Amino acid sequence: MNPFRLRQRVPPISPRFLYRKQPRPAQHAEKIRAADGVELLIRPIQADDSEALVRAFRRMTPEQVRSRVFHALTELPDSVARSMSHADPETTIAAVITDLDGSEIRGEGRVHLDAVTENGEFALAIDPQFTGKGLGRMLLAWLVEACRKAGMREIWGDTQADNNAMLALARSLGFSLQREADDAGLVRMWLALKPAEESRTGAA
Repeated sequence: MNPFRLRQRVPPISPRFLYRKQPRPAQHAEKIRAADGVELLIRPIQADDSEALVRAFRRMTPEQVRSRVFHALTELPDSVARSMSHADPETTIAAVITDLDGSEIRGEGRVHLDAVTENGEFALAIDPQFTGKGLGRMLLAWLVEACRKAGMREIWGDTQADNNAMLALARSLGFSLQREADDAGLVRMWLALKPAEESRTGAA
């Protein structure tokens, strides 16, 4: 079992009919600047990122691991890292923030696309040494835009009720929040997405 599998409520069905006709996220790396001035790259995940994912997981705090996978995990298995780095573009949007030379991953986020509901479930994690520098906001904004271009109606995710940083980040990007009815320790975050064409029309 993949311990990084998201908390998808509906079994995923490949959204081939939906996703292939939509503009794809840019496949090239984009230079970004953290709040402290450090320059980094944000880009789609690549097949050769598995070893860097394992190293990035080792740097995560126990609290970060609990918030991401909802249970204790001390090591990211190589098989899981390989699976994560070989994201199926038909069902998954995944991105990483790396050092300029690409050697280390400083942030990782992904969305599982569900063609039945046309919703995307997101999760992300930031290197503990890079938290509080705006990386989470840039990564989530990248995922939101990618979901919009993919034709998704909504992006959503769950987080621990005491994960104040994630809740504040979600609010800052316009997400609505509500405690889970079946688990008071979790908060559901969701954002309705306008189609890319509609967004451009509204901005004109």
